[in-house]
Amino acid sequence: MHHRIKGRQLACALLLVAGMALAVTACGSSSGQATKLLEQTFGGSHSVNSGDLSVVLDVDPSGSSTLKAPITVSFGGPFQRMGAGSLPASNFEIGISELGSSASVGLLSTGSTGYVTLQGASYQLPAASFQKLESTFAQITSSAAGGSGSGALSRLGIDPLRWLTDPSVIGTERVGGAETTHVRATVNVDALLGDINTFLQKAASAGIAGTAGISTISPVQRSRIANEVKNPRLDVWTGTGDKTLRKLAIKLSVPVSGRVSALLGGLRAAQIGLSLQYSNLGQHQTIQAPARVRPFHQFAVKLRSFLATVKSLSGGG
Repeated sequence: MHHRIKGRQLACALLLVAGMALAVTACGSSSGQATKLLEQTFGGSHSVNSGDLSVVLDVDPSGSSTLKAPITVSFGGPFQRMGAGSLPASNFEIGISELGSSASVGLLSTGSTGYVTLQGASYQLPAASFQKLESTFAQITSSAAGGSGSGALSRLGIDPLRWLTDPSVIGTERVGGAETTHVRATVNVDALLGDINTFLQKAASAGIAGTAGISTISPVQRSRIANEVKNPRLDVWTGTGDKTLRKLAIKLSVPVSGRVSALLGGLRAAQIGLSLQYSNLGQHQTIQAPARVRPFHQFAVKLRSFLATVKSLSGGG
């Protein structure tokens, strides 16, 4: 093992950190008022049943001969929960952009049927594919039963109070149609990775699809990752009245080495920013199936073209 963490391990860790960010439905800080806000926001249950979700990942590379401009990956759209164990009705779009060029794909669920939209055409997902997606969602939600807040997260082995340090209240701002309190904290990466390990163990034991082959992070790897990640910071905007998350943002600097660096043109480091924001929480969202749907087998042809575009945006990596 080199002094720098291997690129594959670092990439996996970053994806897990991103997944953790999406699982957090409320957040806060420490020291006096900030500590109280953190406890209030994570305590009890905070309903997030409908609204508009926006997730944006920005990667600003340095040292690469192929990745020379910031890359933005986005995910979001309206959603409406349909009941326990069922997929929410949603109309999400996934996009990637670089230097004015972009590509996107739409994912729509009515709660009982799924559709994918690419280059202006919509296709209905096969029933087996939709049922598999619904089954995985049901397993995840049953593991985190009880709504958002500390109760749901603790059942997944996640306790932000263990890895948020030196929090402070920054001020008040209006975000997503609500008055919020802005809190900032430093992230103890080693402690966060400890929670990720616990989450992986619980997910694998629960049989959640896609987690069986993922190994936990060893103490040595945790220490190395923690030493490599620079300036990890978490900003949270929590509802002033209901203490429910409206926005969170993570920023950190990551050195890159090994095979990932070689594949991406000698990439040495990347500034990474991940933000998640809810707007119009609690407002009913109407999700309708596409008016015109094409046979799903035609989707594979367009998918190859889409993947080629994505590959060109990522410098061929």
